[in-house]
Amino acid sequence: FSGTKQGDRIGILTRPSLEMTAAVLGVLKAGAAFVPIDADYPAQRIAYMLEDCGAEVLLIQKGLTAPPSFTGHTLFIEEAVEGEAHEIHVPVKPTDLAYMIYTSGTTGQPKGVMVEHQSLVNLAYWHNDA
Repeated sequence: FSGTKQGDRIGILTRPSLEMTAAVLGVLKAGAAFVPIDADYPAQRIAYMLEDCGAEVLLIQKGLTAPPSFTGHTLFIEEAVEGEAHEIHVPVKPTDLAYMIYTSGTTGQPKGVMVEHQSLVNLAYWHNDA
């Protein structure tokens, strides 16, 4: 994700797959935050989420299309996964943003909820304990 800076929000538009997992890990390794977007969402909702979160990069699975209103960079996940690997060391603090997830939006526009790394770690520990 050349040019990606720490704290950037990266949209991931995909169906559940191994590539989706690789994209999430790649975004986190780069120090950015991922914004998961379900490929089955209506095009208007996808466009709204990308605009609202301020994503400048969209990782997308082959066979899917970015909304016409998205003006950022689009990169196919499969090509990013197969590309040349680079060793990167980005220091991440517990209070840095890990991901942004959107509510259902049943009462209007969906709302983005920002989750920091410390909250993600707590969730992982809870899952392991449960």
